[in-house]
Amino acid sequence: MRVHLIAVQTQVQTAPYTSAEAFKRYVLERSRAAVQGLPQDEPRLVAFPEAFALPLLFWLDTSTAVRQAKTTLQAALQLLRENWPEALRMGVLSPAALYYLRAGKVWPLYEQAFREAAQATQAYLVAGSIFSPQMDWEPAQGLHPMGRRAYNLSLVVSPRGTVLGRIPKVHLTADERRAFLSGGQAGRQVLHTRLGTVANLICLDAFHDDLIEQADAAGAWLVVQPSANAARWNGPWSKDPKEIEGEVWLREGLAKKLQNRENLRYGLNPMLNGAFYDLYFEGRSGIYQPGSPLALAESETGDAVVRVAVEVPEAPGGFL
Repeated sequence: MRVHLIAVQTQVQTAPYTSAEAFKRYVLERSRAAVQGLPQDEPRLVAFPEAFALPLLFWLDTSTAVRQAKTTLQAALQLLRENWPEALRMGVLSPAALYYLRAGKVWPLYEQAFREAAQATQAYLVAGSIFSPQMDWEPAQGLHPMGRRAYNLSLVVSPRGTVLGRIPKVHLTADERRAFLSGGQAGRQVLHTRLGTVANLICLDAFHDDLIEQADAAGAWLVVQPSANAARWNGPWSKDPKEIEGEVWLREGLAKKLQNRENLRYGLNPMLNGAFYDLYFEGRSGIYQPGSPLALAESETGDAVVRVAVEVPEAPGGFL
C-alpha cells in the first residue's frame, strides 16, 4: 500500500488566530495545499507542528492589550485580569486557570477545524497541538474538562472527521513546566488505524527511548513527531554550545531512533517557526527513514510542505 506522508511547516502569523472563521479557513487552506495533486484514491497522512493551535488561547477574540503584550506571561495575566470573575468560577487555584478559562472556547474550534479539513482532504490529520485540559463531551454535562491538570495535547483525526486520539505529551521541556503544564500518561501515544499502527510522539517525546520502544513493540510503522523547537537551528545547542542545534537534531533525532527496530520504518517531523511573544522557533521539517532523511524543508524558517510517498504493509480492513 502506498501512503503519502506530508509535513506542514508553518510560521506563526497573528491574523489566522483572531477569529473562528479565519482559523478554520487557515487550517483548510494549509491542508488542501498539503495534498494538492495527490491521487484521490491513495491514502495520505498530514501532520501539523506542535503548538500550532496555541495562539488561539491568546488571540481568539481577545483584546489588543493581550495581543500586544511583550511576553506570554504578561499576555496570560492580562487575559486573567480581563476575565477574573469567570476565572474564579473555574475553581482552579493556580496559573493553569488560564487553560481552563479558554478551553471551552478554543477546544471546540480546534477540533472542528481539523475534523472539517480531514473530511475535505480525505486525509488522516495530526493536528499539531494545543495547551489545554483533557476535554470530553457527554450529553448531561456538555463539553467539560476532565480533572484539574493542563497538558500539551495533540488530536489525530481520520478522513471521516472522527477524532481517533487525544494524545498528551509525556516528557516536558523546562518552558512547558514553567507554563504550569503536566506531563501526560505514557501508553496513549499509539493508534491503530486503517493505515496500520502509528505513533504520535510530541517533540521531546520522540527523543526518549522509552516511548520509541513502546511504539515499536506495539507494532507502529510510523512515528509522527510534531515539533516546536525554541532555539536557533544554526545556533549553539543548549546542552553543549560547541554543538549546532540543527546538526544535533538531525544526528540524534528520528533517523537514529528508527534504526534496527522491529516495526518502525518512517518518521514524520513537522516544525513550527517564527516568533510568539518572547518565544522564537526554528526548524527544518523532515521525513525520515532509518539512518537518514528522505526529504527536508529547504529552510529552517517560513512555511513549507514536505512530501514523500512510501510503501507500507496493507492494514487490516484496507483504506477507507
